[in-house]
Amino acid sequence: MADSFDRMTGKRSATSMILSLFFLALIAVGAIAFFKYYEREKPQLNFHGDISIFGLTREVKFTVSDARSGISLVEIVMTQGDKSAKVYEKKFSRVGFFENNGPKKLEETVILESGALGLTDGEAELQVTVRDFSFWNWMAGNETIMTYPVTMDTHPPKISILHSTRYVSPGGSGMVVYKIDDTVAKHGLTVNGHFNPGFPVSDEQNDRYIAFFGLPFDTENIDKAVVNATDMAGNAGDAAFGMILKKKNFKQDQININDNFLNLKIPEFAHEYPQLSGSLVDKFVYVNSRIREENYQAIVAATANPSPLRLWQGPFERMARSSRMAGFAEYRTYYYNNDEIDKQVHLGIDLASTKRAVVQAANRGNVVFADYLGIYGNTIILDHGQGIFSLYSHLSEISVAVGELKEKGAAIGLSGTTGMAGGDHLHFSILVNGIFVTPVEWWDQQWLQLNIHDILDGSKSKYKNF
Repeated sequence: MADSFDRMTGKRSATSMILSLFFLALIAVGAIAFFKYYEREKPQLNFHGDISIFGLTREVKFTVSDARSGISLVEIVMTQGDKSAKVYEKKFSRVGFFENNGPKKLEETVILESGALGLTDGEAELQVTVRDFSFWNWMAGNETIMTYPVTMDTHPPKISILHSTRYVSPGGSGMVVYKIDDTVAKHGLTVNGHFNPGFPVSDEQNDRYIAFFGLPFDTENIDKAVVNATDMAGNAGDAAFGMILKKKNFKQDQININDNFLNLKIPEFAHEYPQLSGSLVDKFVYVNSRIREENYQAIVAATANPSPLRLWQGPFERMARSSRMAGFAEYRTYYYNNDEIDKQVHLGIDLASTKRAVVQAANRGNVVFADYLGIYGNTIILDHGQGIFSLYSHLSEISVAVGELKEKGAAIGLSGTTGMAGGDHLHFSILVNGIFVTPVEWWDQQWLQLNIHDILDGSKSKYKNF
């Protein structure tokens, strides 16, 4: 009888333990389900960039995320007074009861057109609602609502042309002076598709700007010259003007390449460019064409961010006691054993003095490049501010470092024969916003006075009350 009682007690204990384990498992499953499906972590929202001002058209980029249950709704509404306009909405459906079909992260770009929203200039409000797939809040999900005060500004900036260069030649330089009636994010001058940034004329006149430009040597027509500006709301305004192109003929030159020159120069290039292959002539053509283009891209990169301050004053100085050996934009045809092997254009002026002559800064400027550069050999580039740069190449010695500010006349190196140079000389170039132009204008005191200094000095009084 005692054995029977013990067996019954054991069965009850086993049953109780099983029930306890079952309830514990049920509680654990419930806790896991509650943790997973009733999570209370709200979705995250992030706008990329400033969204405080909206213009006629505005691109808005944003990211929403929910790492737990996924995104079920994103809605953006613009409100102004009693007017509301839904500018964006995206919903995701739940396929199964326990399935979350929304993305964990969503990156979107929305184009907002103020005219289509029926809103006017002035204050408004942008409200963003994001929900997730949580069962919390009676299965409505966690919700993030963000409200942003914004300003509607649909009027483009007004641009007034105060002065513009009237006559310009291929390879020549010019400028435009203009006024903008609004605070702008970007402005400048576009000539035949090439953008030239604008800069303040002076500290005293913060609504007047200047943009320098250069015409490529092969320009045949000036199709379009226009000052454009984009305000803080993204509205764009422009003002076109006309210029007269004075055609110019450049010298045609023939250069004979011989074995002595190739045996002298190719080892230098082979050291810098181990990819060279083929005959000496093949290597020469590769350097003179392919490497030349790579060198130009490096020059464009070095001149891409000019100083906003005009550092230069007066005419640019020409190398002292030098003779001109080759001119700007000379069309060169290269021959080897009477066979034409290449064609290029010489975008600078070659100046020769004594061997290893001192090379001086043509004007005040910052050193932005000081290194070996292919066909140019050892090269220095100075930034003179507001898009004007000078280039010195074929140097035997570089005596400056990037970041240094050099005064006009300061020694920066020695002339030499590095790069594609057959004899000791200085190759000197002027660039305006990445465009090679003739240095002759920038050496000329009278040209600078008539075309730049008189205009800038006169603008301080002539356009004072414009």
